[in-house]
Amino acid sequence: MNQIQKLRISLIFISIVAFYSTNCATVETPNRLRKVLDLQGHRGARGLKPENTWPAFEEAMKYKMVTLELDTVLTKDKRIVIHHDSDTNPVICQNAEGTEIKKTSLYELTLTELQSYDCGSKKNPNFPKQTPVPGTKLLSLEEFFEKVISSEKKSKEVYEFNIETKFPDDGSAPDSLVKEHTEKLIQIIEKYKVVNRSTIQSFDLRTLAFSKAKNAKVKTSALFVPTYFQGFLMTIGFGNGYRDTIVSVAKEKQADIISPYFLYVTPKFVKNSHDKGLFVIPWTVNTEKEMKRLVTCGVDGIISDYPDLLDGVVRKEP
Repeated sequence: MNQIQKLRISLIFISIVAFYSTNCATVETPNRLRKVLDLQGHRGARGLKPENTWPAFEEAMKYKMVTLELDTVLTKDKRIVIHHDSDTNPVICQNAEGTEIKKTSLYELTLTELQSYDCGSKKNPNFPKQTPVPGTKLLSLEEFFEKVISSEKKSKEVYEFNIETKFPDDGSAPDSLVKEHTEKLIQIIEKYKVVNRSTIQSFDLRTLAFSKAKNAKVKTSALFVPTYFQGFLMTIGFGNGYRDTIVSVAKEKQADIISPYFLYVTPKFVKNSHDKGLFVIPWTVNTEKEMKRLVTCGVDGIISDYPDLLDGVVRKEP
């Protein structure tokens, strides 16, 4: 989820803790949930290692995440690179010699140019627990799958993938770009024979339609973020109409999963989603209290920047 989305929601949740303390029943997590809950490392493990890089994905594997969550952008030379924004990010990447990079559209840069950057030396100031890994390069989606498959052979573990398509925040992406990105993504998923364990997610719901048209076996997930006003109403106990609306939209778009910002989630929301055949996997959940609340609400998975915390909370003995 991008910086603009973070800013939109960061100021409206002052009273969340008080509200949530009564919003879901406090019950003991049954063993069944610890076995089936989809634990997802957000951007690999953004809270612990540089986001969307191999060290972050290794960290997610270390803490036994079920799913590796990642973002993708189409480059100038029509390659799919693992990167959150459709522009370069000078906050977390720099030139190899340590000088600052300029904010530039990824549509104007080749994969080779992007992989000349060092995206591991600069610590993200929003994540104090993050450990830099100097010299870390960006990955193409093919390189990512090669590394995962190699790791799986050694560890005998098998991972799932939640892959987001990213486009400019202003909604300017034409249908042709969304279609091309989505279809190239599916081609790579098919090449590496991971169709049955891959999900394509997006805030741009055109992605879902193009994905289903290309390969209906690939799961799709509809992402949603509240506006200031919607978030405020949900914070003070209202806003069920907004919850109902996004469930209806996700169903209309033939999504398999609805993936809202965690503020949307209540027991009623989860039941409504399940009744319509939708799994519920909220983002981005970074506190023990909220993780426990969401489990009691009956969610099907949780996306977190902190796989270590998520692993400890969900897998601990009751």
